[in-house]
Amino acid sequence: MYKEDLQIDRVHNNGDSDFAELDCYDQGITPLKVQKRREKSYAKRNRISICNSAMKTGQSFRLSVMYKKPTFAVEADSFLGQSNTISFSSIRHVRQDVLDESSHLFRVFSYLNERDLQCSASLVSSAWADVATDALASLMLISVGCSSSGDDTDDDESDVDEVLDTNTKNSSIVLSMQRPWDYLLNRFPWGSFLSEGAFKRVFRVWNSAVQAEEAVSVMDVNKIHDKNMVGNELAVSVMLSSLARRHVCPNFVLMRGVFTSAYAPSRCLWGSETNKAPQGKHYNPVQRHKRPHEPPASQRGLYQYIRMELCQYGDVEEFMKTQPDSLLSPEDARHLLFQMAFSLHVAGDKFGMKHYDVKLLNFFLQSANQGNISENEFPHTILRYGLGSHVFNIKMPTSRALVAKLADFGTANIRPESNGQPVMLSNFTTLENTPPDFMILGDAALQGYGHDSFGLGLCMLHLFTGDAPYEEILETVTCPPNFKKKLEKIWEANRVNSGYNVIRSVILHDVYEDEDGNQDGEPDGTLYDTLYRYLVLFGIPEKFQRKEGDRIWNVISQCFDEENDTATEGVRRSRRNYNHEQKNKVLGLDFSQYQSDRELFSLSCGKDERIARARANLEKLDGGMYLLLSLVSFDPNRRASPLDVINSTFMAPLREDPNKSIFDEKNKVYSYLSYSVC
Repeated sequence: MYKEDLQIDRVHNNGDSDFAELDCYDQGITPLKVQKRREKSYAKRNRISICNSAMKTGQSFRLSVMYKKPTFAVEADSFLGQSNTISFSSIRHVRQDVLDESSHLFRVFSYLNERDLQCSASLVSSAWADVATDALASLMLISVGCSSSGDDTDDDESDVDEVLDTNTKNSSIVLSMQRPWDYLLNRFPWGSFLSEGAFKRVFRVWNSAVQAEEAVSVMDVNKIHDKNMVGNELAVSVMLSSLARRHVCPNFVLMRGVFTSAYAPSRCLWGSETNKAPQGKHYNPVQRHKRPHEPPASQRGLYQYIRMELCQYGDVEEFMKTQPDSLLSPEDARHLLFQMAFSLHVAGDKFGMKHYDVKLLNFFLQSANQGNISENEFPHTILRYGLGSHVFNIKMPTSRALVAKLADFGTANIRPESNGQPVMLSNFTTLENTPPDFMILGDAALQGYGHDSFGLGLCMLHLFTGDAPYEEILETVTCPPNFKKKLEKIWEANRVNSGYNVIRSVILHDVYEDEDGNQDGEPDGTLYDTLYRYLVLFGIPEKFQRKEGDRIWNVISQCFDEENDTATEGVRRSRRNYNHEQKNKVLGLDFSQYQSDRELFSLSCGKDERIARARANLEKLDGGMYLLLSLVSFDPNRRASPLDVINSTFMAPLREDPNKSIFDEKNKVYSYLSYSVC
């Protein structure tokens, strides 16, 4: 490998020819500022290649540089203090060091397009695959107008050439990703509408290039106000998709490609919410339709198309509704819970990801077998997961072999420095699934993995109750009026040091005040019902962090503790203070409602059919109820982690017997052993 091999030739970079005349000063950098930077960073401007950059930062020299100039050896003596005699083996080592340096690789990979990153660079080695994943995530950020770097380009000490080159390169990348109208019509001749959000629509389409169905997400970039949030979702999706592609963990949705277009998808081809499948429910190559005309310039915009694997069974919650009695077998529920826990463990271990919205709606189901796998030939399909010294064996009938895939990373956080920081408004996602410590501790609650663990616990409960999530089962259960009034005084107090400002912001998010002081909108009372439902479902827990949550703990004790059953006390005893006696009676009404709701919906003794069924199934499975209660612990420090779930007694039946072979002609086996030390 010679110098020419590693040098970055911008003349031949993809898209550069289209930007040869690009005026880079449009980015807000004035000629005067450019000149000032040039004077301050003259020494940096001599960098013409990755190798030269390495030399200036103290890295070893490459053979091609030292070999072509005989006088260079003497210069090297004074500069590096090295011998003039350099062996071939040391030269090879030097070259490998440069290639292994992730920062240098990332710089090179940032000039590659999506296809090269996924199909070429990522196949060289694990190290290259990691850097290629980072480069692809950066590409996703650029594609929606986000910065791919946190560097401050206005710093006078920054290298102006590097700033200008980056601006040109980013613009070149955006242009190289654009696709014309004919591309959309020819590549995706059929589609069916699936769902729609604020600025995103999802379709099931036929890809003529691969002759298969895919899912395509289409985002109107011009409608996105918070591009950083969307860019973060795309970047995290790419990073986790790489783990599925590399067979580290199959439990993430595969992203197969990204491109942009000035055109939205044609409604007469891909459908809409009112006409979901205008060309029929499935692609018919024989059927011919009128080709839609290219939209006029006035209707053009910027749309990002994300190609993904199609999870044909939809999300887990919808899938359960298609099952008899809307219920999975206990063994199927165990299999899905294991896969959910493994995906969260790997995402947290590899990238420090906290999802912050773990629920069955965000897990999608895909067949474990691609293509036509004969059930007669392979009656069973086995997914093998390695973790430490154990291998876990999920054996399923081939006709029902399903892989759960985590998705929807709009609320995900991969910043490790956020762990242990106070909770923010963005951490309150699905309010019905808000962890109880957020509501009890308020501003003193901390960010971390505990939110996902609690969400996983609610997923486990849903898998075993079937039918509906807990909040729909407990739909008739609402917060008692006196309990709500006491919470309201704490949560909605308009004081800077109230300790619950983040809760107040959640509740009053849709309440606005005009110039005359008149309020418009209604407070969101979801959190009041949510905390009460947790108390009904799981009971009053042992108090934790008493100092920070003292006021909420006192309210809970006053209203619901048996020791404070003031209703009976008010009847039996004479009270001098009539008002105090009436107050006790009101508190007693809350306690009576709590007791009545517990009789129906308590996980420990509730008579509701769905709750009783879940309790019976969990108690039949060794460690089932214990694991669920560990996941939904009110104390985040005592809450079970995804790794605890995998290694729990509940998952012990899935551990593979090392003395028993599973490899026979009747099993279709897929192994994911990256975390195995066997």
